[in-house]
Order: sequence, then structure tokens, then C-alpha cells
Amino acid sequence: MLSVGYSLLLITALFASCAFANYGYLHLRDDRAVDTTELMNHVMGTIFIVFGTLKLVNLKQFATIFSKYDLVSHHIPYYGVVYPLIEILLGISFFYPRTLTYSYSMTILLMSLSLIGVSMSMGRGASLRCGCLGSFFHIPLSYVTISENVVMITMAAYGLLRRESS
Repeated sequence: MLSVGYSLLLITALFASCAFANYGYLHLRDDRAVDTTELMNHVMGTIFIVFGTLKLVNLKQFATIFSKYDLVSHHIPYYGVVYPLIEILLGISFFYPRTLTYSYSMTILLMSLSLIGVSMSMGRGASLRCGCLGSFFHIPLSYVTISENVVMITMAAYGLLRRESS
């Protein structure tokens, strides 16, 4: 299993790669300055698509890992099988302005449920693998997992507040 430090580095590199690629795309698409809210939406969408796809590499193993700390998956085993598809569809929805309110709300809901499950598992002192990158990478359930959820919740809440205020 990767150390917590390497896990943080890996997750940060994935987030940064998604941000850099989307910034490049948006900049090349339009010569104007890149709109930060549009960039955030594209980054969030890309992260969900990439993370969801990584979970599909070994779906059965992911579902097993996920069910050990996720509140819903623990009680409804098929949720772990469907969850990567939910993430991918949610990711795609971030690229369509009409669905952004739904996208933000679903992100807050999904990431909050995950945050609660992870926090409860860590509070019990459980030493579990994180399923955030599927079974492809052996990442421990740690503050890195919590940070990932908090960042996504924060971005979604920011987007939702901006959307409602305009």
C-alpha cells in the first residue's frame, strides 16, 4: 500500500493534471481569458470521469473495497457496482451548463456521504484501502481521502452559490 505522503502526491498530481489539461483546452478553444468557473466545472467533470473509469478497471474489487467504508454500499452491495457509472455520468454532466445545479447538488450529496463513511471508519481506527482510484492504486483510507472529498464539496458549494446568486 502506498504511504499517505505518496497518496497525497498521486491525488494532487491527478487533480493538477486535470486542471492543466482543461486550462489548455479552454485557452486554445477561446483566445479570451479562461473563465475560472468554467475551468472549475471542467476540472470537476474530468476528475469524476477519470476516477470513475479507474474504478471500472476491476469493478468487483472496487465494490469490495468501497463496501468496507461507504455507508450506502455497506447496506446495498450493488451500489458499489453502480457507483463508478454514477461518477462518470456526473462527470459528463459538468460539461453541460443546463445540468450544473444538479451536478453541484449531487456532488455535495455523494461526497458528503463518502466523507461521513470515511470519517466514521477512520474514527474506529480501521486500516482500510481507499477506493477513490479503484483497485488500481493501493491507497490507504486517510486524511487524503477526506481532503479529496472536502475539496470536491467546497468546489460544488462554491459553484452552487455562484449559480444561485446570478
